[in-house]
Amino acid sequence: MNSQNKYYDTVYFDSDQEEEPQHEESIDHSNSDQDQRKQLTNDELLYDPHQDEKDEAWVAAQIKQATTYKGSKPDNVARTDAILSCPMCFSPLCYSCQRHESYSNQFRAMFVTNCQVNKKERYRYPESTSSATNEAYYVVKCDTCDTHVAMMDEDEVYHFFNVIAN
Repeated sequence: MNSQNKYYDTVYFDSDQEEEPQHEESIDHSNSDQDQRKQLTNDELLYDPHQDEKDEAWVAAQIKQATTYKGSKPDNVARTDAILSCPMCFSPLCYSCQRHESYSNQFRAMFVTNCQVNKKERYRYPESTSSATNEAYYVVKCDTCDTHVAMMDEDEVYHFFNVIAN
């Protein structure tokens, strides 16, 4: 910590409200440092006042990384319909996804994190309900808590349905 930030600015604790009058015997005029208060460190505060900005920058970098494809120019502004999290442990699952046109609680994505795909189990729709294609799907679970959060199709597109969208 540099010497300039050793003490809080006197305006920091100033308020627009009038203070209640104090009794004469409780006023100590000998303490001239009363207007200056030692600035606390982050360890003393048990809080980093700049952590929110750091976290926001980290999430923006994750979104930008997830939306930058090989051979394409990176955009200055990353676009996503939501950031998806596991409903049980709140682990981030996807930073770049597209909301389903008909079902607002479903999303599709190509790039995920903290997900594991079980390729040993393959699921198909019954032929009576299926269209002309007989596409297979694989179970996708949260890597942290093993909650079923999505299905992955044969084109490796993830279809999320059991998630928290932020």
